[in-house]
Amino acid sequence: MDQKIKEVYWHFNTTELLMGTNLNASSVFNVEWRAQLNKREKVSILTYSPSSNTSYINESYRKRVVFSHMNFSLMIHCVTFSDEGVYTLTIQLLNKQQQIDRSRVTVIIPVSNVRITSDTSAPYQGENITLNCLGTAGNAMSYSWQKCNQPLTTGNCTILSKDNTSLTLINIQQSDIGNYRCVAQNVLSSGHKDFILQLCAETGVSSWWSYGIYGYPGYLGYAIVIFYIFSWVKKTRKSCSKGQSDTIYENTAFEKKNPNSCKRIPPVYVRNVKK
Repeated sequence: MDQKIKEVYWHFNTTELLMGTNLNASSVFNVEWRAQLNKREKVSILTYSPSSNTSYINESYRKRVVFSHMNFSLMIHCVTFSDEGVYTLTIQLLNKQQQIDRSRVTVIIPVSNVRITSDTSAPYQGENITLNCLGTAGNAMSYSWQKCNQPLTTGNCTILSKDNTSLTLINIQQSDIGNYRCVAQNVLSSGHKDFILQLCAETGVSSWWSYGIYGYPGYLGYAIVIFYIFSWVKKTRKSCSKGQSDTIYENTAFEKKNPNSCKRIPPVYVRNVKK
């Protein structure tokens, strides 16, 4: 009885198991495990006869496989990419019927160390920015992008590369500020990296003002100007104070007498003289 091919995923450099069957060994005449690795010729891994309890293991697999006489499963140690392919378990029954199970094995490296690179993290408003995502470890990976945990797709202001490894934002505005996440995953694992997008603040300084601050006369020049202004103000205040004092003195020194004031004059006595 043939079955469809089962998809099986193995971790790289681990020990993996190919499932057997629950048939009673007393009804089995012969068992064989074969592999067609990377579309090459089929290789017989082992054969087993329950009646004689004898097995033959291919020399290249002798130190790498463990076979179960109970359920006919096959364990393979130290899995590598060369182990990818289609594995077939063929069980010949005593009644001359066959049971065939096929498994397509894909070796996977788990995702790790996801990174996002960009030429800048704070572009100016109206500029474009491209974010590139890469998992430094892992294979058979797919990529997706999110902004504030919401999926991103290609739109008027967003462009995704064909394999989704890069995201380009067009004509960045204030509404584009936020957290962007790249998710890298395969069938066995996933990883992500966040990128916080901020806008570079505009200076908003006109050319003449910028010239005065950053060019001539500079900070030292401004300090000198302020010093002279302060000295002039101080000198002016001092002169005003002195002039006010002199005016008061003069008014006091040359004060005219009040014509309405009275001064007592002693009486004059006149005598009559006889002639």
